[in-house]
Amino acid sequence: MANRAGWQDAAESELRAVGRVLEVPPASDLTAAVRQRLEGRPVRRRHVPAQRAGALRRQLRWRAVPVAVAALLAVLIATPQGRAAIIHVLRFAGIELRQEPGPVPSPRSSASLPGGRATSLEQARHKVSFPILVPAALGRPDVVVVSDGGRVVSLIYRRTPYGLVRMDEFAGHLDLIYFEKIVHLNDVTEVEVNGTKALWIKGPHELVYVTRDGYEAVASARLTIGNTLVWGTKQVALRLEGNLGKTAALAIAGSAH
Repeated sequence: MANRAGWQDAAESELRAVGRVLEVPPASDLTAAVRQRLEGRPVRRRHVPAQRAGALRRQLRWRAVPVAVAALLAVLIATPQGRAAIIHVLRFAGIELRQEPGPVPSPRSSASLPGGRATSLEQARHKVSFPILVPAALGRPDVVVVSDGGRVVSLIYRRTPYGLVRMDEFAGHLDLIYFEKIVHLNDVTEVEVNGTKALWIKGPHELVYVTRDGYEAVASARLTIGNTLVWGTKQVALRLEGNLGKTAALAIAGSAH
């Protein structure tokens, strides 16, 4: 905290010094200019003599950049065009949550992923590079599907007290994205599974599978069933989907081993 306070004091002193020689247009000019940019209209530039501009560049250092960014964001948020341009993104356990219009699910969309093949649980364990966790609360799955050359395993339960339940599992590397979820971030809350961070996503939302090369598999775009719980271990990431409440979902997730 002391270092941060010292940095802020130094930045404030430097900005005050620059302010004594820098001619800044009125705030209304900046707002108008940004609005013109957002609306696609040309912006009139003010001429600054080369000698004076060079002196100002030497005085303005990188520590002034956050102030300029904050000012710009304030103007952006104040305009409808600016708000539309800001996309909220949250990445967690190999899943990217986005708050924006996503691919439109087609009438033929399903829960199938590229190259999905039904197999036994035992055979599936030999086809993937990560451990497959099975929730004791649900028992053995009715169907096991290995997709995209062993990149994802799906455990499907058709006969549960909650109806159809699906659990997708994959190696949750931080630098890879396996799924994109198009959600309202207000519907996402942080919970815990076995003492580790997890995300609870309330209500149906659009889900898209992301291929190995980083492209959306548009054919996989679909609307999820009910609610979703996302969590992970050191070796595998998981997403549980179905018409179940938070308490039931956490109990199922906690029993996975």
